[in-house]
Amino acid sequence: MVRLLEAVAERMPPAEVEAVWVFPAVRRDGREHVVAVISRLAGTDRRQVYRARFTVGLSGGERGKIAVELELAAEGPPDLVPAVIDGVRRRADEAGDAELVDLSAWRTGSGEPSAVA
Repeated sequence: MVRLLEAVAERMPPAEVEAVWVFPAVRRDGREHVVAVISRLAGTDRRQVYRARFTVGLSGGERGKIAVELELAAEGPPDLVPAVIDGVRRRADEAGDAELVDLSAWRTGSGEPSAVA
């Protein structure tokens, strides 16, 4: 999770990251694949919603190599976010529900992010 958020922070200011939802990781072909949805503040009544694809190599020469794709999926009012999450789940055929990530420790640099209970 930390590596995903570090990659996100390289592409947008952490203060603009409103929320992150992460789908369960899937391991296949010697890699771990994670899909996440990121809500970015774009004004008081607007959000930019991104789909992030995060892949980590688990074996051989690929071990530890990371690839991140960040794609703007939608822009609109805050109530658009749940529909985007559902759309990402359907298109990516993600198993399980996306979990909201507690970003407070990440924002302050005082620890690792965790799922919100």
